[in-house]
Formats: sequence, structure tokens, C-alpha cells
Amino acid sequence: MKVSLEDFRNKVARLADAVDASQLSAEARHALFDEFDPYAGKIEPALLNAGHLATYATVTGMIEPFHPSDLEKPATYLVAAEGQVRYRNEKGHVERFYLSADPKKRDTESCVRDSVRLAPNSVCFLTLEPTFRMPSYIAARFNLLIRDVYRGLLVGTGPLVDPGFSGRLSIPIHNFTAQPYDIRAGEGLVYFEFTKLTWSNPAETPAEIAWVPAPLNDQPPFPSSKNRRKTLDDYLDLATGGGPPQHAIELTVAEIRTQAERTRNLLSFATIAGAIGVAGLVITCWQLFAGAQQFTADAQTELRGSRYQLAQEVQDIKDRVADLKRQLDSATRANSSPPNATSNK
Repeated sequence: MKVSLEDFRNKVARLADAVDASQLSAEARHALFDEFDPYAGKIEPALLNAGHLATYATVTGMIEPFHPSDLEKPATYLVAAEGQVRYRNEKGHVERFYLSADPKKRDTESCVRDSVRLAPNSVCFLTLEPTFRMPSYIAARFNLLIRDVYRGLLVGTGPLVDPGFSGRLSIPIHNFTAQPYDIRAGEGLVYFEFTKLTWSNPAETPAEIAWVPAPLNDQPPFPSSKNRRKTLDDYLDLATGGGPPQHAIELTVAEIRTQAERTRNLLSFATIAGAIGVAGLVITCWQLFAGAQQFTADAQTELRGSRYQLAQEVQDIKDRVADLKRQLDSATRANSSPPNATSNK
């Protein structure tokens, strides 16, 4: 039967008081009811409504700690992240710390943080807060909050918790988007649903246990606040602030295409610049060659002029030498002739 959320929580509180009167720990209650269903024939095998979920969680020690305030929907229980966190940062180094908003955890854990940031296109391993002790006749499934699903986050496990499992759950959260998201300690992360299997109690069963309360058959209404979301855009506005998230791979591909286009433009520019450079080099070489040719021609002309002048000067010297030789010969003949007659008188 559907009752108000306030009435439902009051009934869960009375149920918890009856269980506390047993003075048995959650672990001891699990040992007692692991293979013995105290509500066989009273709660049928099916997806458990909120009242039956609270009954088994409290009586059998299935969820510890169990927070009735996180059971506000007809069939799902909200679970927060708290515990060990592991992921690789942008440098590839492993980050290790304990996620908790409880200051007392700093006394027992070396590194405590109250939030974790999911980087774009990354995976982060988170630990859920409670210890689960699943009876042999109950299984569980879980998934992310609808808000986080519309953000583009993905939980990377089964996500089935088999009957008989006992311990804490760690789950990988994938952020495939280009937007970072923060997860805070104590903030609801996943919704659990629980299903009772077909089951027969063993032939030898404990005698009737006086402190076991009657099952709670009621459930709260679906939260009216969630019914205000009518369209796809309503869900996206709540999750991202407007519009679908951008996939990190799409952004990377777009960046690669932009870089490729820039490279292509640079290569085109380099090709044009190279052609201009080659043309300039050819022109420069031609100018140097033409200058060398002109220099050679001028040098040859000057050399020919110098040779002609030198030949003329040599000829002048030869002519002067010949003239001097004639004068010398004449002088020699004059000195060697006999004296004239007047000199013999």
C-alpha cells in the first residue's frame, strides 16, 4: 500500500526499534538468516518494494549502515560513495586516497578527501559506503542516478550482486565526456534494487524468533519533484545545465582535424614560399653569372688594350735601340779613318 513519505519513515523507525531490541549485530543477524528466510510465505519472490526492502535490510543485516532517509522511492535505495578511490592522473600516476566527509577518518586513513573529480575521458574506481551481506535468497542490481546518466557517465560493472556476496563494492565510473564532474563523499551515487529469488527454507529451521517484526508492506509515493521533468531537455538541463554533453573522443577528433588543416595550410604556404625562394635563387644566380660575364669581358678588353700599349712601347724601345746603334756605328767609323793631309806637313 502507498503511504506518505513521513508515515513510511515512521514505520521504518518502529521496525528498526524492534530489531535493535534483539541486541544482535548486523553480522550476527546475517549469520542467523543467511539461509533461513524469516518471511517465507509472507513476502513473495519478486522485486522488493520499499517496505519489504527495509524489512530485509534491517532484520537480516543485509545493508550496514542502512539509512532510511535514502529510501524515498517505491523500489530503490540510494547509496553514496565512501571509501578507497583509485585513478590515474593526467601524468599517468596512480592517485590513492580515502573518500569521506567524516573528520574521524583522518585518524585512521593516511590521505582523506571529501570529493573526487572525474576528468574528461577517464575512468575512476570508487568504493560504495555500506557493507552488503546478501542472503542466499536475495540478489541486487544497481545503476547510476538518472542525472549522471544524462551527464554521459557510465558505471562499468555487471551490475548484478549475487546472493551470498558479503563485503563492500567498488565500481568503475567512466567519464566519456569533455566535461569534468565532481563526486562528493556522502552524496548519492547509485540506486539499488533488490529481488527475492524463489527459495525453500532448509528442513531444519530455527524455532520462531520472537523479536522478528512483521514485514512492512507499505511503500512511499514516487517523488513529485521528479515528475516535473517532462521532456528530454528537462533531463539535460538538470544534468548538464543545457544540451547534451560533448563526447571527449569527438572533441579530440575535431582537434586532430583542425591541426591537420593547419598543417596542410602550412605545407601549402611552405610550397609557395619554396617556389618563390627557388625563383629568387635562380634570379640571383643569373645576376651573379651575368655580372661575372661582364667582368670577364671588361677584363679581356682592358687586357687587350694593355697588350697593344705594351707592344707599342716595346716597338718604340726597339726603334730607339736601333737608332742608338746606328749612331754608335757612325761614331766608330769616324774614329777609325786616317788623318788628313794637313796634319802631315
